Amino acid sequence: MKERKHRIDLKLLRYFMAVAEELHFGRAAARLNMSQPPLSIHIKELEQQLGTLLFVRHSRSVALTHAGKVLMEESRRLIDSTDQALARVEKIGRGEAGRIELGVVGTAMWGRMRPMMHRFLKENPNVEVMFREKSPGLQMALLERRELDAGIWRMATDIPERFTNLRLYEASFLVAMPAEHPLAIHERVPLDALRNEYFVTLPSAHSDWSFLQVVCQKAGFTPMIVREVVEPQTVLAMISMGIGITLMADSYAQMHWPGVVFRPLEERIPADLYLVFERQQAMPALNKLIETFMRER
Repeated sequence: MKERKHRIDLKLLRYFMAVAEELHFGRAAARLNMSQPPLSIHIKELEQQLGTLLFVRHSRSVALTHAGKVLMEESRRLIDSTDQALARVEKIGRGEAGRIELGVVGTAMWGRMRPMMHRFLKENPNVEVMFREKSPGLQMALLERRELDAGIWRMATDIPERFTNLRLYEASFLVAMPAEHPLAIHERVPLDALRNEYFVTLPSAHSDWSFLQVVCQKAGFTPMIVREVVEPQTVLAMISMGIGITLMADSYAQMHWPGVVFRPLEERIPADLYLVFERQQAMPALNKLIETFMRER
């Protein structure tokens, strides 16, 4: 026989629990700040809905039936679980808990964003940040479908009107080259000097390379890409072997890469990092992340 679904108000269970714990309608009513007759009516309503007696009523005492004892155990678990769930929802509403779906380009994970994010995660241990490494184009598509809460990529200046772009910090692209490369003697390198160089790059779909190719084309040349690899450290390892050069955000120059030197360009190529989000849809946890970024930048 198929069990029927009950639609019992949680308030009735709280009334029941007060009587079950006090075993006295008068004391239970006082505890609930109500008079005894309405409480008795509510308990009878619950018994009618369940089709069974929950209490054995005597002139001066009340006792739980077997069904009442079972309901007391189950109600305690249900009410505790409900209270925990509601408390969690309240925390999410205050931005003290929740989840942020955050799109990033891989190069954003280094540099000044790392201590910013570390501070936020330390201050908000109940907020889970899910990093989704995507190209700027894919991040924008996911933001428009509201599958991301925010995206982080470089030079995010051309975005749909309903979105906000918040610059996290200024950065620049540098030339990374083998230590013995002839251009390494220069303090600053002209971009045009790279037109005949071989490039090792990251895939355009997961990095800044779509933007950098446009920059090079505006300078009058198309980069000659001889290797395309997935990880930035692999790019730099190949450069240290003399396979080619690349353009990388200045955050990578903060680390020591044996056999690799970094040089600024004569004309700065901005690598400013932006947070892109829809302000009207921003959840409290995301607003807290934005506050941290604003404070730390």
